[in-house]
Amino acid sequence: MKNRNIRFLMTIFVVRMTTLFMKLVGLNATHFPGQLAKRLCPDFLARLEKPEKIIGITGTNGKTTISNLLADLARHFGLDFAHNAYGSNIEEGIITTLLEASSFFGKRKQSLAILEIDERLTRIVFPDIKPDYLIVSNLFRESYLRNAHAEFIYGILEDNIPAETKLILNADDMLSSNLATGHESVSFSIARLPDEARINKNLIRDVVLCPSCYQPLVDDFIRYHHIGRAHCDNCGWRNGPADYELTVLQRRSEPGQEISVNDLAEADAVVIESQRWQNDESKQVFPFVGENMLDLYNSLAAISLFSELGYQPERIAEALSQAAIGKSRKEIITAGPHTIYRMLAKGKNPIAVTRVLDAMMRRPGDKYIVLLVDTSLKEMSPEDNVAWIFDADLDLLNSDEVKQIVVAGMRSEDIRLALLLAGVPAAKIVTTRDKEASFEQLHLPDKAATVAVLYELYSESISRKIVQDLQREWDGN
Repeated sequence: MKNRNIRFLMTIFVVRMTTLFMKLVGLNATHFPGQLAKRLCPDFLARLEKPEKIIGITGTNGKTTISNLLADLARHFGLDFAHNAYGSNIEEGIITTLLEASSFFGKRKQSLAILEIDERLTRIVFPDIKPDYLIVSNLFRESYLRNAHAEFIYGILEDNIPAETKLILNADDMLSSNLATGHESVSFSIARLPDEARINKNLIRDVVLCPSCYQPLVDDFIRYHHIGRAHCDNCGWRNGPADYELTVLQRRSEPGQEISVNDLAEADAVVIESQRWQNDESKQVFPFVGENMLDLYNSLAAISLFSELGYQPERIAEALSQAAIGKSRKEIITAGPHTIYRMLAKGKNPIAVTRVLDAMMRRPGDKYIVLLVDTSLKEMSPEDNVAWIFDADLDLLNSDEVKQIVVAGMRSEDIRLALLLAGVPAAKIVTTRDKEASFEQLHLPDKAATVAVLYELYSESISRKIVQDLQREWDGN
C-alpha cells in the first residue's frame, strides 16, 4: 500500500460526502463513488488500506453465483467481510466496496473481502489487490466486442495473477486449469455421472489442440464445449485428476443410492471425494440446492475454497443447507398450473445462453420460451451485433416439447433467423421489437407447462414484469 498523501485524503473526503448525498436522495451508490475516487486520485486503490485476507472470483460464467454463495457461507460462519454483491466487478465497483469496508479516512475495518473481479480487468486490479485465494470458474469465449477469444483472456490472467495467490481451478476446463503452472493451486471436478454421454457436441469448442505442444487432443469425456477430459498422445498432457471430485448424485431420502444425471434436478445431496478434507474421511456428503450442472460446479468451487480455508466438511455442509444458489439470478414460481423459470441468460454470450437452454430442455413437459437476450434497448447501435447468437446451440429448441418461442427486442428478427437456421419451425416463433409487449404474445394452454423467461442483464426489470403479468392472469394477483 502506498502512503496516504494529501490528494488521497482530500479525495476520500469528497467521495464520502458525495456518497452520503447520493444515499440521501435515493440514488444507487455502488459504482459512481469509485469512479469519482479514481478520477480525483488515479492511484486511489493502491493507497486504500485493504482487508487482511482477500478472496477473488473470476472467470467467464458463474462468478456472480459463486461470489454470492461464498458470501452466504461466510455469513453463516460469522465472518465480517466486504463483498461487491450489488456493485460493479470492475475497478470502480471494487473501490466502492472497499471504501464501505473502511473507516472515514480509509483505514480497514473488515478483515476479509470477497470480490468478484472481471476477468479482463484483472490486469488493472491485481497490481493493487493481490488475492490470497482466486477461484477461476471457467474460461469461454464471450462478447465479440470484449473477449471473443478465450485464449486472449487466459493470457491476461496468466500474465497478471500474483505469484503469491493460491488458485482454485476447474480441472474439467481444458483451458483455465493450465493456470496452475507456477502457482500453488487445488482443483475441483465432476466425474462422469451415470447415464451421462461420453461425448457431447456443441457449436463452440475452443480447445481442440494440446495446450502444451499444440497437437490434436484425444477426447476421453466431453461434458460440453471444452469442459471434460482429454489427453495428448504426443507430449502426454492431460487435465486432471482433481483434488476435489464430485462423484455421486443422491436424494437425502435414499442415502447411498446413486441417481442418474437425467434426474439431476431431483438431487438434493452430492458425494465429494478428496484427500484434503479436515478430517480422516475421503468421502463427504453435502446438500445440493441447485438443479443443473452449472449449479454443481458453482457449489463445488465454494466447497473447495472453504475446505482450503480450514473448515471442517460437516460445517461447510451445514452452511450449504441454508444457502440459496443463484437466487439473485434465477427465480422459480408458479402461475396457475404453470411453472415459470425466470433466469439470466447473459447477452452477447453464446455459451451462457446455450447452457441455460440446455438446462430448460431437460425439464419434462411442454415448454414456452420468452427470449429477452437481445441487448439493444430503445434503438439499435453498432454494439448490438448479434452474430454471437449464431454460435448458440439454438437447435436445442427444435423439439416437439417446445410449443412457442417469443423473441423480443430490436434485433428479434435476427434471432428469428438464427432459430430458423437451427431448424425451429417458423410457426412456433413470434417476434416483437418491444420487450414489454412480449407477455401479450404468449398463448399458454390450460394444462401444466414450463414457461422459461430468459433475460439479459438490462432486461431484468422487464422479465419481472412478465412474471407478474402471468401471475395476475392465472392467479388473479
